[in-house]
Amino acid sequence: MDIRMNIMLSVAEVTEETQEQARRIVCAGLEERFGELDPSYNKDLDDIVSWYAGQGHLFLTGTLEGQMVCTGALIREGRDVGRIARMSVWKPYRRRGIARCMLQELERRARHMGYAKLVLETTASWLDAIQFYKANGFVEVQRDEEEVHLEKVLSHRAR
Repeated sequence: MDIRMNIMLSVAEVTEETQEQARRIVCAGLEERFGELDPSYNKDLDDIVSWYAGQGHLFLTGTLEGQMVCTGALIREGRDVGRIARMSVWKPYRRRGIARCMLQELERRARHMGYAKLVLETTASWLDAIQFYKANGFVEVQRDEEEVHLEKVLSHRAR
């Protein structure tokens, strides 16, 4: 819940029943940014439940008033490092604090899973995404023409 925006986002792990709607939300965001999509770049979206749960990762969905409005994933990168991925908010629900709620839940679960650090990458031209992550405590650690890499230390155990 984001008290500042008075949002009651219900967050749950993706299921067989919800994975198609989750895929649509992620793909809509990618199509908005890139135009058309090449399905070969998004194999994890073919069967979200199997790909994420089957490998010890986590894929979450966020629901507001019964409508799925966002997604977010946490991928194991190492013993104590997790990667934030598949953050997407359905366009009509943006700028309401929903992404922040999802990110906070991913961070909470990452701490519970023993992660000491979170990493992520985003496209260098997505200035709003970069600004969002920096506003939420992520620090830029690398940049090239195409991507920006950010990280956030959750505890002093991070390497």
